[in-house]
This record gives sequence, C-alpha cells and structure tokens, in this order.
Amino acid sequence: MSETSHHPGDAAGLRARFGALIARSDTLALLWLALPMIGMTLSRMLMGFIDFYMVSQLGTDAQAAIYPSALLLFTIGCVGMGLTQGVQTFVSQAEGRGEPQRAGAYVWQALYIALIAAAVSAPIALLVPRWFPFLAVLGGHPPAVESLEIAFLSVTFWAIGPMTACAGLESFYNGVRRPIIGFAAMGVSLVGNVIGNYALIFGHWGMPALGIAGAGIATLAAWCLRLMVLLTPLMWRGLVERYRLNDWRPKAARLGEVVHLGGPVAFQWLVDIGAWFVFTQLMIPPFGSVEMAAAGLAIQYMHLSFMPALGVGLALTTQVGNAIGAGSPETAARKVRAARRLICGYMSAMGLVFVTCGGWLAERLCFEQEAEVRAAVIASATLMLVWVAVFQFSDAVCVVYSFAARGAGDTRVPALLFALCCWGIFVPFGLLLSRGAPQLGAHGPWSMCTLYILVLGVLLWRRFHSGAWRQIRIFADAPPAETAATAQQAAPAPAAALGAEADAGEPVSPG
Repeated sequence: MSETSHHPGDAAGLRARFGALIARSDTLALLWLALPMIGMTLSRMLMGFIDFYMVSQLGTDAQAAIYPSALLLFTIGCVGMGLTQGVQTFVSQAEGRGEPQRAGAYVWQALYIALIAAAVSAPIALLVPRWFPFLAVLGGHPPAVESLEIAFLSVTFWAIGPMTACAGLESFYNGVRRPIIGFAAMGVSLVGNVIGNYALIFGHWGMPALGIAGAGIATLAAWCLRLMVLLTPLMWRGLVERYRLNDWRPKAARLGEVVHLGGPVAFQWLVDIGAWFVFTQLMIPPFGSVEMAAAGLAIQYMHLSFMPALGVGLALTTQVGNAIGAGSPETAARKVRAARRLICGYMSAMGLVFVTCGGWLAERLCFEQEAEVRAAVIASATLMLVWVAVFQFSDAVCVVYSFAARGAGDTRVPALLFALCCWGIFVPFGLLLSRGAPQLGAHGPWSMCTLYILVLGVLLWRRFHSGAWRQIRIFADAPPAETAATAQQAAPAPAAALGAEADAGEPVSPG
C-alpha cells in the first residue's frame, strides 16, 4: 500500500482548477463573489433580531420600543450611508479600466463624508429628549414606551458617524472584490454586540443593569468595533500600493463625484425605508396589536427572502462596474442575466414556501401565551405571508435592476422611480385604505404594498432595457486601451478573492 505524496504545488493547482471552473459559469462566479456579501446582509438581520430578542426580555414596553427606535436610527443614518455607496461604483469601474490606483482617493472621501455625518448627528443625539416627544405624539406612543425610546436613541444616534464610515469602507472592499473583509468586520461586531447586550442590559459580570440604554451602548460599541476592523486593511502594503490608499487628502472634485453618484442612492434608501416606517407605524397600528404582531412576523420572513438577494445584488454591482470599466457593456448585460436567474429563482422559491408553509412558519415565531390571541396572530400572519409571496418575483426584479444600474452609474432615474412608487402608490393609498376602508383590515395596506412593488419592478425593468445605462460615463477620460483589455485578468479572481487579504503584504502607515 503506497502513501500519497503531497507537493507544494497541489494546493495552487487545485485552486487554479477551481477558479477556472467558476470562471466558466457566470452564475457560479457571481455566487462565489456574493457569498461573503450574503453572509454580511444576513448578519445584519441577525444583529437586529438579537437586539429585539434580548430587549424583549425586559417586558412588553421595551419590546414595543426597540423596533421603531432601530428603524428610526437607520432611517436617519441611511442618508450618510447611502451617500457613500457611490464608492463601490467608482472603484469597481477603476478596477475594470485597469487603473486601480484611482480607487484610494474615493474611499478617503467616504471617510470625510462620515466625519460630516458625525458632526451633523451630534446635535440630533444631544437633543433627542427635546424633539422625539413630538414624533411620539404623532405616532401615539404610550409614555412608558416613549421614555424607553428616548433612552435608546440618545445613545445610538452617536453611531451615525461610524455607520457611515463602515458603509463607505464596505463599498470599497466590495468594489475591489474583497468582501470577506466586510464580512469579518460584521462577524466581530455581532459577537461584540451580543456580549455587550448580555453585560449591559441585564447587569452581568459586574456591569450595571441599564436595560434598553445598555442595548444602545452595546450597539454603539459594536459599530465602533466594526469600524476598527474595517480600517485595519487600509494599512496593508499590498492594498496601499495597488489602490494608492496613501492618497488621503480631501479632494473637492472626488468628493463631489461620490456625492453626485451616491446622493440618489441615499434618497432611494430614504424614501423606501421611510415608506416602510409609515407602514409599520401608521398604517397597521389602527387594526390592533394582533395585526401589528402579525405584520412584524411577516416582515421578519420577508427579510429572510430579500437579504440574501441584496448580497447577490452587491456582487452584481461590482461585476457590472468591472465590465463597464473595461469597456464591455455586453459582458455587463450577461452578468445581469445570470443574476436575474439566481435572484428571481431564489425569491420565487421563497414565495412558494410562504404560500405552502405560512402557518407553520408563523407558529415558529409566535410566542404569545394566550391561546386565543396566539391563534389570531398565526392566522393573520399566514394571510400576510400570501401577500408577501405575491410580490416576491417582482421584488427580485427590483433588486436585480437597481443594483445593476448602480454598477453602471445609473442612480438618478431608479431613485426617482422608487420615490414615485413608494410615495405615489404605497404611502398615500395605503393610508387611505387604512383609514377609509377599515373593513379590509390590514389587507388594504398590504395590497398597496404589493401593487407598488409590482409596478416598480416593471419600471426598473423598462429602464434597464432602454439601454440608457450604456451611455453613462462616470470617468471623463477613456480607459487606457492596453490596461482596459487586461483589467479583468489583473483584478482579483473570484476564486481568489476570499484569500486575497492574506497576500496583501505587511502593514504600512497610509500617508
């Protein structure tokens, strides 16, 4: 019986064959690049769920306070976070052009945007006890819930600066095909958040029991920890040299370009998240606590469907940006078709699960002790999941074409389409049916939610297939002919992207 010899070249050969296999399939290449991004989006969802679960142990008032507080934080924070999303488009296209050295200046401008966001949010955080009561009155929040919301937001609004910086850095790493860095940072912050919650909410390990304020402190600390992890690779020699990360100086022109491209994304996020804020806080509450609980349950499962799709969408933005930068719009279109098959297939399958297993799914997340109320919540959530199933395919289309357009630099028109559908269909007619046709119950608002997503999917599909994105140029000069032709070979291959950071070299100080 002979022993098998292992040569040093075996691992490299296996890696090369694996890379070649992925390179032959657009779908596999997209999925491989997207895996860390999917993990990152699912981790974000998990962090929100953990906060909700741990704070819920403080009682009904705390449970009622945590979700709207977290949603309000993200609604305001999404402005700065959205502004930095243009970084991914610029760096991915620079990579595709064979000019990776252009990328460094853009990530630094995102960090300057984060500093501005921190400065602007500071007075908002300081004055939460002054301005939030007006919002609480508008939403009809009970006084006990209002005081808890103030305690949470007074701390977490200080996280807007780190949130914005993290968004910009993750956009950079996603754009240069190193999403594993963002995934690792998210994992570290998730662990930190759980530990902080355990210690500060309940007073373990000698810490004071601060309740929901402790959850706020843990959230702030988790964002700061995540930022520290994301900043570290900016000192890796390989990355510094390839992307010229020592180009740290403020540049008005580059900053303007990031804002010009990211501004519509921030607006799109704001109108979309704002519409869901109205849905959960104004449309559904008139129908009572059972419908509110059922809606929250349905939305949790909706997250399980679209969060992985968002991860694939982020990878698609990078692929489209690379292809456009290399002067190959046909390659970009081919990548979009692969993403459409993957995302639409997954979300349609989830829709089928919601229809066939809705009752079983509702039972898994319903913890109500009173049998009659529990049965009512499960029955209502089961019907709501049918509404969610109806728009899964169209929601998938929205994800595909909005992220593809972003990679090409087409952000203004998609943002306007989001605003038109969210605030021209969903919000006004959802409120109208909620108040004017109460006999429909929560099905009135859910029907308008479904209609807006169906219409938006058609509009985004038409926008992309109009070919307008092919005419957009985010760089004034043409790409160098030789470097553009070889850009895809020079960029980190999908199979190597997960391990690229290990080869980046020793740390150096940017500057």
